[in-house]
Amino acid sequence: MNVLKLTLLALAFISLHAHAKEDRNLAVTQVNNAVSDKRIALVIGNGAYANSPLKNPVNDAKDIAIKLRKLGFDVVERNNLQTKQIGGALREFRSKLSPGAVALVFYAGHGLQIKGINYLPAVDADINSEEDVPNQSLGVNQIMDVLDDARTRLNLVFLDACRNNPYASRSFRSADRGLARISAPSGTLISYATKPGSVAADGNGRNGLYTSKLLAQMDSNIQIELTLKRVVTEVKAASQGKQEPWMEGSIEGDFCFGGCAASGGNTQVASLVPMLAPVGGGLSLEDIKKQQETRGQWDKWQAGMQADFDKIVSLNAEPDLQITAWERFLSSYAQDNPLSGGDEELRAQAQGRKQQAEERKRYEQGERNKKVNPNDIPFEQMRNMVADYYNTRSEWVGTFTLDAVIRWRLEEIDSGRKRGHVEYRYVPVPGNRMGRKDTGVDQRTFDFVWTNGSWRVTSMGGHMSGRL
Repeated sequence: MNVLKLTLLALAFISLHAHAKEDRNLAVTQVNNAVSDKRIALVIGNGAYANSPLKNPVNDAKDIAIKLRKLGFDVVERNNLQTKQIGGALREFRSKLSPGAVALVFYAGHGLQIKGINYLPAVDADINSEEDVPNQSLGVNQIMDVLDDARTRLNLVFLDACRNNPYASRSFRSADRGLARISAPSGTLISYATKPGSVAADGNGRNGLYTSKLLAQMDSNIQIELTLKRVVTEVKAASQGKQEPWMEGSIEGDFCFGGCAASGGNTQVASLVPMLAPVGGGLSLEDIKKQQETRGQWDKWQAGMQADFDKIVSLNAEPDLQITAWERFLSSYAQDNPLSGGDEELRAQAQGRKQQAEERKRYEQGERNKKVNPNDIPFEQMRNMVADYYNTRSEWVGTFTLDAVIRWRLEEIDSGRKRGHVEYRYVPVPGNRMGRKDTGVDQRTFDFVWTNGSWRVTSMGGHMSGRL
């Protein structure tokens, strides 16, 4: 009898242990299935707009793309998308999608709505009226059509694009602030950086406010709806209620960026499963703090680079001094910023402006080196120069004024200097202080010099005897 009892207890323990193992296998299977879906993402960051450039979108897109690749996404990444590249980006994204896949779209940059339709302008868009927008922008409706045609299982769209419309001062009849609400395909969840019709800030750090909070939540294994609610809470708190992200649409089934943790399970059975003792423990954040400090230093360095660039642009100096200024700039900021592409763009612009200054210097030097022709002062120009010089002499101001040049003769003193023998007629200024009323003819010598690309009078000599 005792043997029978022992046998039954052993069988019960074996059965319970088998069930516990099955539960653990089921939990692992559920988590693995959550991340085994084919995951495809289109990530775009537009910042280098000719009109109203933005600092953060390219950083936002790069960081989101890195995060998504770590989470198993096949990413189509485009930064500073130009008009001619829109079709190619959509084609590549469409080619990777397949029925049952998980599709994700992230966009950071300028966004605007025209008559309730949302558009994401290319960085080279030259928009002067509403009619220009559809042909020079990526339409959000185009993205939705691609997702709908692909029959994906689940679609996630993140739009950090509710900045102010940079073209609002143009001929727009119906442009409103922010983005409009979207009629999304079934199984689509859309997250806006701020609620429709409102405007979000670009941000002061490496990332925009919305994107920074989204990145912080993407490693979790909680449901996407709860993830986005946490993003809303964090953004509202950081902006003191000035910016409130918005979510609309719905999905079927579960999605978690890091794979969804299994729920349920038999706690009584789990207590029978042997567990390993904890290893390690204790958390050090020194490396993260140092990394944060380094990023702050790079942000400060980039801001200083932009400020120095603007100083030189506003410098009103001769070409040779501008060349020196740009050479100093390029030497001071030769180091590559690992956190931003803005330094590369500024160096390219500085190099271009330096070349322009060099071209101006060569041109002006060539003008100064032109051979002087003794007869290359046009009569009208000579007459105006003589009149201006004569009429500003203190002894005649308010008394006489030069009326006409009768005749003249030039002789060359040396290269770039001439002497003119001029016969002219002067007339009294009406009501002059000396009461002079006589009109006369006089002859004098005038010295001319070629300087800074033009002739000017440097002195007037005494009376000449004889006739010209």
